[in-house]
Order: sequence, then structure tokens, then C-alpha cells
Amino acid sequence: MQYSHIRLISLILLLPSLIFSAPVAGKVGLALNECERQKKKDSKWSPLGVGAHVYQTDRLRTGRESELVIRLLDGSAIRMAEFTYVEMSQILVPKGDGTFDTRIKVDSGVVNFAVKKQKKNSTFKFKTSGTHTASIRGTEGFVGSYNNVFAASLVNGKLEVEDGDTPVLAIGAGETIFGTDSLVSMKLASSGDPKFAKRLSMIMQSGKDMGEMLKDVKAADEAVQQEKKKAAVDNLPENGFTLNTDNAVEVCNEGLALDGVYRTSDPNAKLVVKMGKHEVSENLATIADGQSHPFAYNVAVSDENGLWKETEAELVFVSGKVKDSKKVSLKVNPACRGVNRIAPQVRIASYDSTSCKVQVVMNGMQDDVGILAQSIDGTSVSEEAISKNGLSRFKLSSGIHEYEYVLKDQAGNVGSAKKKMGCYPVRRFNVEVFGGPREELIVPPPPYGLADRISKMLEFRIRTPENDPQFLYKVTVKQNGKVILQETLTQIQTLDYQIPVELARGARNKFDIEVIHKSGFRSVAVKKFEVR
Repeated sequence: MQYSHIRLISLILLLPSLIFSAPVAGKVGLALNECERQKKKDSKWSPLGVGAHVYQTDRLRTGRESELVIRLLDGSAIRMAEFTYVEMSQILVPKGDGTFDTRIKVDSGVVNFAVKKQKKNSTFKFKTSGTHTASIRGTEGFVGSYNNVFAASLVNGKLEVEDGDTPVLAIGAGETIFGTDSLVSMKLASSGDPKFAKRLSMIMQSGKDMGEMLKDVKAADEAVQQEKKKAAVDNLPENGFTLNTDNAVEVCNEGLALDGVYRTSDPNAKLVVKMGKHEVSENLATIADGQSHPFAYNVAVSDENGLWKETEAELVFVSGKVKDSKKVSLKVNPACRGVNRIAPQVRIASYDSTSCKVQVVMNGMQDDVGILAQSIDGTSVSEEAISKNGLSRFKLSSGIHEYEYVLKDQAGNVGSAKKKMGCYPVRRFNVEVFGGPREELIVPPPPYGLADRISKMLEFRIRTPENDPQFLYKVTVKQNGKVILQETLTQIQTLDYQIPVELARGARNKFDIEVIHKSGFRSVAVKKFEVR
């Protein structure tokens, strides 16, 4: 990411609600070789020694292989590298609201800083040139500028670069920005390291173009890391080990990679990786010749092996009477597929078609988070956050629908359950018989020799609140106690019935109609015909 025309770097910090003498900027804590000060409106430079006070508006400079440390009155400190020119513009100046303003102008060179987390709304600014500002809130790192090339780098904290009042770039712990008319942000292992700052100062003075300097910056980062590893190996005792992995590691798909160097002459020496109560590696100390040997081990961290709950890894070394261990803090990221491998489980435990409620059980969500979505007939209707195993209740919609419950965890693993379910709340309804419950028919007898057959249409209407036959369970019609029609479930296609029946003259013609709703409610009706 690049941002153009960045010339001003300022660090906004939280400063304490203490009142200091305004003219005093700080005190010299270290003055190595050529360290000088020039008073305002004075053309002469005078030597600076340890313990000397530094005042507002003083100009400071360092020579070859020189170093100057100024301890500010709030406990913060700045360290000037060789060939650095700084003006103490204003230090801890009260702004009238209990906060303070600090401005230090870096004409050229590199300034390391260690500023404590302090009071809100106070400002601490390092100005180089141009219009941009980098705001830091309680952190450690360095800022520098040579020949229109500048850099800022953080060990920890946060730095926000602004163009005027407009934010254009932000970096955090372990990041570095570098550039001329544009800035590039990089994640580098050596960010904020004074040795890295020294190498960057040489790159800034090299006169190379931007592309070549960026290559040199990355090479400088690798060189500093190699120097650290070599120093650790050179200082390795006869029986001991070093760990190259950082003290804090974020674990994702690639797992936890540990590497370092060991040295032992004990054939029974042991070097193992432990997580929690368990050893997760074989013995890594395989050669006992008194020489230094590298080791490397990668730990798969996932929910499958249960290691995703761990917060640290430990390397334990035992050689003769020597026992040593080193710990690495872990931040396991459960949003990574390599860590979070087991898909959540969803099942429909039970449902009640009368109360129109369904119970959905979720498993595999311990120490995880996800979203449970409900859809009806393919249309999403609700979502809820899930952060543990458990049970959720949902209301069903009236009628028969296909319901699906999909649980997606933060790594994208999906569990689902699908089922057709009905909702039939209890509601009263009636059966309307056309012509009333009793009907008298006067039918002339047939001619002599013909059968006395009397045909009639039994008509009735089922009046349900839903006005939908799918809510009915059974329709039964009996004539004089004998079933003449019976339909159930999907056989029921209508709410209006016309049933042809045969009646007997001068005899009983009773029809009993019974309709059962899927909710269990029953409605009955009676129809009697009298034929004369």
C-alpha cells in the first residue's frame, strides 16, 4: 500500500496530568562521543554531558559513532543515533485542559523513542518535512529522515499517518513504513529494533531509487534476524538451547512452527515440545556430540487434536543436571480452516404441530462462534449468533413447509438439517349441511314393475379458518351407521362435498358427517332425509 507526498511524521501520545516547568525539555541520560547542543539565537555549539538539562527550543546533534539519550520528565525517552539533528520545539507544554503538547523536529537522522501510555488527547509529534502526520498512542519504535527519504517503525503500539486531518495510513506492532514521495507499509520481524534503524539510516543515505531501497530494507530485516540467531548460537552454553520463534505467535492454517539450536554432549538429553499437559513432539535433541545443531518442529493446532484451546507452547530441555524451558504465547485463530476443521452438527430434535414450535440442537460449537440461519421453503427468514453447544427454539408457520437450519462457524464449516413440518394450531370450525339438518322429500312411487329407487345429492361445506383442505386429517360420512365415504390427508382435495346417495322410502335415512382437523379438533354434523 502506497501513499504519496508524505513529509511530516508526528507521534500523538497520551501524556500525564502533571505540570512541569515549561522551559525544561528533559535530562541527558547518555552522551556517547560527539553530542552537542545549540541554544536558540546562538550560533555556537557546546558539548553535552550526562546529567545536563535540555531546554525547549534547544537544537541537538550527534557525530560519527555517537549516541545521545534524552529522558523526558514523564518517563519517556528518545535516543538520537549518529549524524542526527533535532530541535526540541516544545516539550510537555500544557494545553489548558489537563493535557500536554510535545513537538520534536527531526531535521535529519534517526530518533528511537519509548513513550509510555499516557493521558488521552495529549500529543507527541516528530516532525520531519512535508504535510503528513503519524500518530502513535503509547509505543516504542523509531522515526527517521535523510535526503527526503523517511521511515517509521514500531515494536508495539499503533501509528496513524495523516495528511492534514485526513487519515491515509495506519500501521501496528511489528510494521514499518518507508518511502520518499510515497510510503510503503511492511510487516517486518525487525520493526522498531535499533539495529534495524541503523541499517535503515544507511539505506536512506544511499541515493538509490525507491525500488532498490525497498529491496535493501527487506534484506536489512533478514540480516538483523540472522545476527540475532548467530548471537544466540555463539552464546550457547555446553548444554542448552535457543528458540528463534517469537515470544508471541498467531496460529492459523500453517500451525505452530518452532525452530532453534541446541547443544549437548549427553546421549540421554531430551528436547520436547509441550502444549498443556501433553508432549506433542518426539525428542528433538538427536545428536550428542557437544556441537550446535538446528532443530525445527511444526505443531498442528486444531480442534481435532484439541490444541486450539491452548494459550502457550513450551520447549523443555533436559541434559544431565541442566533443565531449561522456554515458552511461546499462542493466539490461536479459530477463524482459520486449518485450525477449525470440525463442522458443527445440527439436528431437529422435536416439533409440535399444535403449538407450532420446533427444537433445534447444535453441537461442535464449544469455544467457537457461528451463525444459525433458518429458511422456510428456500427463503431465509432469520439468523442468530451461536457461541456454544445448545438448543434453540423456533416458531413454525401455519401449514406444511420445508424448513432448513444451517449453522456456519467462523471458519466457514457448515452443518445443516432439513425437514418438512406442519403447523396446525387448534381453531374451532364447523360443517355446514346444505338444506338444513332435516329435509322432507315427497317423491311419487314409480310405475308398477319398476324398482323404487330414490337418488339424492348430500351436500355440505367444511368451513375451516385456513380455508385450505391440507389442514384436514380425515373426512368420514356414514349412512345409517355404515361408512359410505372416508378420505384422509392428501386424499382430501376440497372443502365442498356433493355425494350421490340412495334413500329408502318410509325408512331411516340418517347421515353422520365427521371432520377431523390436523390439530385434533373434531367437527360433526347430521343430515336426515324423510321420503314420502
